[in-house]
Amino acid sequence: MSNFRQFYDHRNQATRIDLFEELTDHSLAALRSFTRRLGAPHLLEEVILPKLREGDSQLLTAVQDRPWPPWGLGARFVTAVCQTHAISDASYAVSPVYVTDEDLTNVGMISAVFKEALDQLAVNPRAEVCYLVAENSTLVNHVLTQSGFKRSDDVFVTWAGRYHTYRALAGDVLKHFGLDKHSVPDLLAHDLDTSLLEKNALFHQTLYLGSRAEWASERTISEIIGLVRGAHASKPGGVPSGSGRFAFDPERDIFFDWVANFLGGGATGPTSPVNRLLDYVVHHEKDFKPATIVERNAAAPSVNEKIRRALTLDKLGEFEATLVEHIKSQLQGVLQRLKRKPFALGRIEMQITASGDGSYFKMHQDSDGKDTRELSFVYFFHREPRRFSGGELRIFESRMVDGKLLPADHSHTLAPRQDAIVFFPPLNEHEVLPVRVPSGQFGDNRFTINGWIHRQ
Repeated sequence: MSNFRQFYDHRNQATRIDLFEELTDHSLAALRSFTRRLGAPHLLEEVILPKLREGDSQLLTAVQDRPWPPWGLGARFVTAVCQTHAISDASYAVSPVYVTDEDLTNVGMISAVFKEALDQLAVNPRAEVCYLVAENSTLVNHVLTQSGFKRSDDVFVTWAGRYHTYRALAGDVLKHFGLDKHSVPDLLAHDLDTSLLEKNALFHQTLYLGSRAEWASERTISEIIGLVRGAHASKPGGVPSGSGRFAFDPERDIFFDWVANFLGGGATGPTSPVNRLLDYVVHHEKDFKPATIVERNAAAPSVNEKIRRALTLDKLGEFEATLVEHIKSQLQGVLQRLKRKPFALGRIEMQITASGDGSYFKMHQDSDGKDTRELSFVYFFHREPRRFSGGELRIFESRMVDGKLLPADHSHTLAPRQDAIVFFPPLNEHEVLPVRVPSGQFGDNRFTINGWIHRQ
């Protein structure tokens, strides 16, 4: 232990732990330098800052100050970062403690940053720490369960796989790793026994390496992925709904159905349906209008960017007939897989949605139960390689409680995939998670065709 302490002693003696809920120009410059040295410069603009702007997020950093003047820009040196953000009431996603290569085995500093993050959360005795872990995980599952985390049954689905949430009370995590009895100076000095050192080292290295494929290389397959928060809103605007009643049994477990390679013809060729559709939306960029919603008890659609932020185009040109034809050809199979009864097909309404930087759609339903909408659908298309992040579609299962249809605890989060369409009942609540488009170019947006299939 003495040799280990000596190796990091000088470095950690000059280190302090800072908490940020908002950033100054100087601290922002220090973070940019850190993420650049980390080899993941996109992490700041695409992950850290958007979460801070959403609120209910804190940034814990290990910082060293330059010991000579001037004390302004460039005087602060960040050596570790951990971010927490609320994903629901008293539930928090906690990032791994990001460190550069020179501090990968600086377990004391990593544990000190983690302790400060959990201390902030544990003020609320109900606060829980959450991680999203791939189904059938081996090492991460073992380490988290041995650390007191319990796996929930709710499943998040991406094209890389299925993921489960692991939860533990923040106070219990502090106790398990001995952080409740050790001060930050003790941890920075590695003044803890060997068993605690090993326990903390295994936990943090597992989180760091298990999530690295997502945040460092932006690959699609990662054993641990980031959690996002939900919200609540109302149904989208567009073509006025018909009249009728809702005929869906909410006790069914299957509540969405994916169809891949929907239009076919390849996704990258210049004459492929996807590329022709992309050319169409870019050509009609000026015709897109701010997206609307229909507020509860409202007579007409209106724009409310607190709930929905995007642009829409109601005219699909030649593509409308193509989409209708493909939907009709898939409808019987979709209804069978969703275990829904056939119905006399009415009209199919649809619109193109362009989700640019900062776009989102909070949780809502596509029907009030009094119209003729039988199915909702979302068709995804975008430029290759994909130039946006986020924009996942999260669909909630529904349950009947005291005669009311309410969102259940289970949900599926579906990442956008080229030339794929998802069908689901319009009364199931769903949301579009925030979209990030670094270039700001219209053609780089997340594009979808949203629609509703009516019965006669």
